[in-house]
Amino acid sequence: MNLPPKLAGVLARQREQADKVRAQHGIEPQPWYRITNAADSDEAEVLLYDEIGGWWGYTADQLISELRQITAPKMRVRVNSPGGSVFEGIAIANALRSHPASVTVQVDGIAASIASVIAMAGDRVEMAPQTMLMIHDASGLCMGNAADMEEMAELLDLISDNIADAYAAKAGGTREQWRDLMRNESWYLPDEAVAAGLADEAIAVPQRGEPVEPEEPDEDPMMRRFDLAAYGYTGPKQPDPGQKPVLTIDIADVLGEEFVARLRAAVSKSAEPAAPTVEDTAVAVHNTDTADGTWDGGAQEKKLPAPMPLATAKAMYAWYDPKQVEDGNLPKSACKFPHHDVDVDGKPGPANLAACRNGLARLDSADIPEGERDGVRKHLQAHLDDAKPADDTTTVEPAAETTEPEPPADEWTALVAALIPDDADTWSALVSNLIEPDTSSSAATA
Repeated sequence: MNLPPKLAGVLARQREQADKVRAQHGIEPQPWYRITNAADSDEAEVLLYDEIGGWWGYTADQLISELRQITAPKMRVRVNSPGGSVFEGIAIANALRSHPASVTVQVDGIAASIASVIAMAGDRVEMAPQTMLMIHDASGLCMGNAADMEEMAELLDLISDNIADAYAAKAGGTREQWRDLMRNESWYLPDEAVAAGLADEAIAVPQRGEPVEPEEPDEDPMMRRFDLAAYGYTGPKQPDPGQKPVLTIDIADVLGEEFVARLRAAVSKSAEPAAPTVEDTAVAVHNTDTADGTWDGGAQEKKLPAPMPLATAKAMYAWYDPKQVEDGNLPKSACKFPHHDVDVDGKPGPANLAACRNGLARLDSADIPEGERDGVRKHLQAHLDDAKPADDTTTVEPAAETTEPEPPADEWTALVAALIPDDADTWSALVSNLIEPDTSSSAATA
């Protein structure tokens, strides 16, 4: 898209006018952002909590200059902004895209207008509870003759097309489809933003740091504590004082500590049957065509629908979290190890061998249950085996199983039998203590 040659002059005039207005009123530029933990070993935090740029605030230059000083490997950009200057926002979005850190955008309140475009620059976009995202056509002010008005109208259309391309790059679709939504000024709640592809996840709760005592001088004033006594909350429920005390018999002195530990483990296992749980799942091996080309996982995943059907997830990934399946669909964030090329219709095709090799290389450090690694390894290796020549008979030995062996079926019987010692006198003494406790005995403690 070719913008008018004097577009740079438009931005320069806006800044010049803003400087004049502030000078006339004796107002210093006000900050609308804050950066913390720039050199943190884990994650830096950037807060965009006001109008972007504007007449009274800093320009994007200051923010971009400070962004360059962030050395943390991760960056969390928290947004609560109604929008602001288009060109300031575009400069910020491009600065985030080019930053070496992994950028997560978290919408804390509202991301509207150009603030929603900044959100699209994140490698991952999360919507906190009750937040909103809004998109609309660009708007502006113009003074002059009819030719000036026509030029302004042309410029606004070009800017809106440019913004529509940002939404399409994140969520898919065409420029004109997004322009239709922008002309209608579309608002999205968290789940709607995820469904539209503008966000990756509607998070259940916002991220929280370590609790800080109120008297600490460096406590963040934006993180308040609330006294819940007015709502009838008096703290955790205390035990009933009328509850009868429980007499505990210590038989470790008779049977031995090791035996008692085994007995307790067996009783717990027998008396409390495991409740059914849904575990993370490695996708079963399937055989497909293969392609030995370059791999861009982010670009391939963007072609997938959001959320996607479970069948699509199984055809694209080697692992998924079934706890996040809802109505037969699940978000991309619930899946790992993408390794298939995706066609223009969002359908996974041949397995990409470079993706399979990459997945195997990072498998041991991946954040998945230990018991699922072997399943993922077999899945990815199967695609590599499919690509081997017909005369290649080499095989890859699967990783050794590390699961604990199942206990013998008669373990409980053996433990119970061990409770009946050969020494009848010892057993009689133990039973006698259980029925008629001797106050002088050291075996009973309250």
